[in-house]
Amino acid sequence: MSEIKYRSGYEEFYQRRIVLDRIYVTIHSPLLRKTMGNGFEKAAYERMDEEFPRLVTLISEKRHGRKTGDYHFRTPVETWSKFPLEEDFDGEEIASIAISFRQPHVARGYFNLNRLYMKKHNIDPYEDSYHDNNVLPIEVVEDSEGNLLREFAELLCDRIEQYKFEYAYYLKEIMDVDIEKIARQYGSNEDIYSLIEVSIQSAEIDVEWLNCESLQFQHITDERKQNYMKAFGNLTNTEYYTPERKSIKVQFKRYQKGAGINRHEFTWNGEASRQWLVGSPETMYYSIVRNIKRCYAFYGFDFDSLKPLQLTGEDIVQDYAEWWHLPLNLVKTILFGRAFVLSFDFATGGLRERLKSRGLITPLEEELGGKKGLWRWKDSVLRLKLSLQGFYRCECGFLMRYDPEKYQHVCEHCGKVDNYSQFEIGSMEAQKDMEDNISELSKKNWGLNPYETVVSFKRLDKVKK
Repeated sequence: MSEIKYRSGYEEFYQRRIVLDRIYVTIHSPLLRKTMGNGFEKAAYERMDEEFPRLVTLISEKRHGRKTGDYHFRTPVETWSKFPLEEDFDGEEIASIAISFRQPHVARGYFNLNRLYMKKHNIDPYEDSYHDNNVLPIEVVEDSEGNLLREFAELLCDRIEQYKFEYAYYLKEIMDVDIEKIARQYGSNEDIYSLIEVSIQSAEIDVEWLNCESLQFQHITDERKQNYMKAFGNLTNTEYYTPERKSIKVQFKRYQKGAGINRHEFTWNGEASRQWLVGSPETMYYSIVRNIKRCYAFYGFDFDSLKPLQLTGEDIVQDYAEWWHLPLNLVKTILFGRAFVLSFDFATGGLRERLKSRGLITPLEEELGGKKGLWRWKDSVLRLKLSLQGFYRCECGFLMRYDPEKYQHVCEHCGKVDNYSQFEIGSMEAQKDMEDNISELSKKNWGLNPYETVVSFKRLDKVKK
């Protein structure tokens, strides 16, 4: 691969942050293993199945080299809700614990550290992030001291300690097993935080590159072309990479998590997670940074010198043109041009089928003025329109501002203009009719959401969100 050259000062236009995402842990008590064995707790199972059937679930697991299943008491311990867990049990799960009725000395835990961070800082993933995605807003950046990652390490340590309390609590409530009382009977004065051990089985560590698009890391794919797989059919454009040695227990995938956020996700499995995510928050912070560098090195890259490629807006649009298998000018029209409510005649029927087969259009709803033969852009296309308007980059490196009145991008630094007003498709008259209907609906206090209902960019500010 030829040497990549970067314009001086290019580093000012992108940032990266390291965050922790989904974590799976094992919670166990060596003392209970000695005293309780592996007998099935039938009485506890029957009582829970009668009183709380929704919390009793059959979980598949591997034991002695073969797949089997056991009943567990599984309950969320933290949820995404404005109310405490005991008041709103149906909130979206952030953390959970599952205790086996056959092996109560072992429990399993799952938690989403990204969501825990959002909850702590009152960040709504449905409002402040990229439309219902498990990702921090792009405005959350790392500082020179690494305080963002340090806080994630503290949250991880706190959640691990919290699991010890929750495990002891549910053992006592479900099976009437008091770990501390049993310890006293054996002459031990240890508390539950010493009697219970938590080990991490799997962890997702994400390096998120901000103000970057997927195409800017195409050189990773080019260098890994002998051992990577690309997943088509979704907006994330996910690419999976495999290590050259099977002994490396680290998985690497790269995808576009949101507008301007390219995520490099490393999954640490088995010994990797248990050895690298241990100790105090400070120790864990340095361990994460050190081993992220090792992960990139496993795949042939240097974390300190890795940079996204410089791209123009044309490169980004070309990426979508290849993805959709459509001509570049047509994609420009869809994303930035005078593209309105669509109607097709005999001569343009082929275009309709191409757009329909690629999942870009859908029939216009009747309440918005729809009738036979009228189509609108799908919600996913609208999200792309909105996101690319905000992160379309000029050749000089600065972001370009989109003018929805003139259908053009303008660079506020060098003055370059990319004009799409010559590209037009669809019916302006039908578009105005749809806008009028939306305006009428909004007056009736309909909860219209621009992400769910396609509207003109000129009227987004007038539609009730």
